[in-house]
Amino acid sequence: MNQERKKELLGKFADRSLSPAEQEEFWEMMQLEQQDDLDLEFGFSELEVDPQEQQDSIAAVKNRLTGQIGKKKRSYKFLYKGIAAIAAVLLLITGFKVYQDYKYVKNTNTFITVRVPVGKMQRVFLSDSSVVTVSSGSVFKYPKAFAKNSRVVYLSSGKAFFEVAKDRSRPFSVRSGELSTTALGTSFTVQYNAAYGWEKVNLYTGKVVISRRVNGGQAKPVYLTPGKAYEYIAGQGNVFGFDPSHQQPLTERNALHFAHTPFSEAIYQISSYYNIHIHFNPVQTRHYTVNGDFAGQSAEETLQSLVFIHQLKFTRSDSLNYSIMKK
Repeated sequence: MNQERKKELLGKFADRSLSPAEQEEFWEMMQLEQQDDLDLEFGFSELEVDPQEQQDSIAAVKNRLTGQIGKKKRSYKFLYKGIAAIAAVLLLITGFKVYQDYKYVKNTNTFITVRVPVGKMQRVFLSDSSVVTVSSGSVFKYPKAFAKNSRVVYLSSGKAFFEVAKDRSRPFSVRSGELSTTALGTSFTVQYNAAYGWEKVNLYTGKVVISRRVNGGQAKPVYLTPGKAYEYIAGQGNVFGFDPSHQQPLTERNALHFAHTPFSEAIYQISSYYNIHIHFNPVQTRHYTVNGDFAGQSAEETLQSLVFIHQLKFTRSDSLNYSIMKK
């Protein structure tokens, strides 16, 4: 920039007549000039003013410019610091987001398996606030974190009561054997005994849909309303009603409580509860029912009570295998 232009800009600055464009030009000039000592006299050497006024004006302008340039320098300094801070925050957020995504993927692929000891009961609190009560002898598996569009858990064996937190965007599904029971927000029990190929779903509140795999495809879904149950065994399914007030969900007190329960179903439940296998003839016992509370007993004590009622007998081949037959 030539000296004439500098004088013009400095004169306009002195009488505050700089246009916005000239202000930008002026400050660019000052940024260059501030690298050396401020030599402002050049701008006033040809101005027609009293020498004392000239010196006073130069001093005033120097002070003003020094202040303005200081503000500019500080603003640039703060600007650079601000940009650096924003960049650091963005890197931190990006890194945290990447870590969150990594942790989410890891957790959705990490499963926790719950194996409940015989005679015990365990409550499991899932990441979506759903609560699962898992019965004695049961095996339940669930992910540390659910996927974004679904919630899937697995009942490998036994019985569990599900109190599902409502989330319409993520259906809750329990997979057991050949069945998959899906709900949005409801309470129900699922029972599965792989040894007998028996599964049963009891619905207490809400609504569920039960799907079943067949020949590589899906069978017609079954919808349950409260007070309805679905039993599946040997490739056959059946829907029937029950009284929720008399068949309470799973608790430690009623885990082995039976009220007009078919004999075969009682055997399936007892087998799962004690983690044993009971051989019996379902045809010979198809008309038998079981009533009573067998909580707090050993497996053999429970079987002894069961066979006494129906004039049957049982034998034991080892600690895990029993047989029930007619006398």
